[in-house]
Amino acid sequence: SHLRPGQYCFQYILDQRMVHSEEHEAAVYPGRGVVNMAWAVDKPVFRIFYCSGWGGVQLNYQRVLPGQDSASQDFESLLMVSASSCGNELGSWFTGAVVPLAEGESLRFYLTNGKTDTDLKEDRPKAANSAGQRLYTLPRAGAFKLSWGSIRPFPRGAEPRFMLVSDIDGTMIGSHGDPTQYASSRRFRDYWENGPSLNGSILVYNTGRSMGQVKELLKTVADVATPDAMVVAVGTKVFLNMEEVARGRTTGLNWVEDLEWTRQLDVGWDLAYVRRQGQKLMSQYGASGQLSVLDDGSEHQHRFSLSADIRIVELVADTMLSACKTARLDVRVIVSGNGSHRYVDCVPMRAGKEKALQFLRAKYSVPEHACVAAGDSGNDILMLEGNHPSIVVGNAQAELLSWMVEQPQCGKCVLADAFYADGIMEGLARHGLF
Repeated sequence: SHLRPGQYCFQYILDQRMVHSEEHEAAVYPGRGVVNMAWAVDKPVFRIFYCSGWGGVQLNYQRVLPGQDSASQDFESLLMVSASSCGNELGSWFTGAVVPLAEGESLRFYLTNGKTDTDLKEDRPKAANSAGQRLYTLPRAGAFKLSWGSIRPFPRGAEPRFMLVSDIDGTMIGSHGDPTQYASSRRFRDYWENGPSLNGSILVYNTGRSMGQVKELLKTVADVATPDAMVVAVGTKVFLNMEEVARGRTTGLNWVEDLEWTRQLDVGWDLAYVRRQGQKLMSQYGASGQLSVLDDGSEHQHRFSLSADIRIVELVADTMLSACKTARLDVRVIVSGNGSHRYVDCVPMRAGKEKALQFLRAKYSVPEHACVAAGDSGNDILMLEGNHPSIVVGNAQAELLSWMVEQPQCGKCVLADAFYADGIMEGLARHGLF
C-alpha cells in the first residue's frame, strides 16, 4: 500500500546474501535469479503521516468494524517507514498504511518510539474518548497528518505524485544581493517538505548554472529545498541524488551523473570545432571587452558558453550557428540573460532544458500532465512551451512576458502574480496540484 499500483519483485538480505521467501509467490527474474513477487493495488487505505524527532515510530492500531465494540478489538502494530521528506523543526516524517478489512471501518491508534520500559515514549491525545481510551481516531480510510498533537486531512498524501521542474535564479530564488532573496525559497521549502514530497513527488532544478555552483548553493543556503535530480549547464548534464533512498537524511552533496543522458549528446557534436569558432570570435571582440568565454567545455564537454555585449550578441549567435551548420554539426545556440551582456550557449541539438525534462520525466515514469515546469526568462521558453503544464512567475523578464502574451489562454501555461518561489506555489495551486 506504500507503492504505486503495479507488480513488484523483491528479495531479502540474509547474512549478506540475497535470498527469497519460500512462503510467497516467486519467479526467475533476469539478472537477479529467483525473486518474490507481489502486486500493489490502488484501493482506499488509512495512510498516516507523522513528524517526530524519534529515531523510529511504531503505529499501534485498533480496527473498529461496523456494529462491533471497539473495546473488544486487539491492537496490531506496524513499524512506520521514513517518508520522502527532509522534515521540519519537529524532526523527520514517517508514514504508515493500514488496509481496511471492511467497508465503513474506522481506526483508532496511538504511537510509540518502539522502545520498552523506561525508554518508552508515547504519543496519545490528551483527552480520552467516550470509552475512556486516549486514542487518536480516523473515521474513514484516507490520508491524514498527525503533528503537534492534531490530526489533519491530507488529501495530497493519497493522490498520485507529480514532478516539478524549476529554474533556479529568478524563479526558485530571488534577486542576487537582495537581503530577502531566499525568503520565498524558505516558504517553498517548508511547503514542499511538509506536502508534495510526502507522497513521493519529485523536485528537479533545471538551470544554466554549473554543477559546482548548484552544489555550493545547496551547501551554504539552508533555505533552498534539496532536489531529487538536477539538470545543469542549460540541459547538458543530468545528476541524480544518490541519497534518494533515504531522502529524509539527504545532505544534498552526493550526486551521480546520468551517463545515459551524457552519451546521447555526443551525436552531432564536436567540442574542438566549436571551440575554434569561439576563439575566432574572441580574436575579433575579446580585447575590447565585448566578448568573453565563460565555459570552453572544460567543465561541461557539451557546452561552449560566451558572454556577449548586447550590441553584438545577435552577430555572435548567428556566426556560431552558421559555422556549426557548415560543419554539419547538429547544435542549438541559446541566448539568455538581461543587462548589458547576454549569455550565448552553444550546445548539442539533443540537449536543452525541455529535452532533459522529458528524459527525467520518462525515467521517473511521470505522465506528461503531472509534470510542471517553472521559469522566469527567455532561456526557459522551450521548457515552458512543452506539452505539459507550466508556470511563469510574476517577476518574469520582459522577453518571457512578451512570449507569454502571444500564447493561447488555455490554462496550460499560467502567469502567476506572486514573485519567485511564491509564484511557483501559486502556479501549482492554479494547476490543481498544490
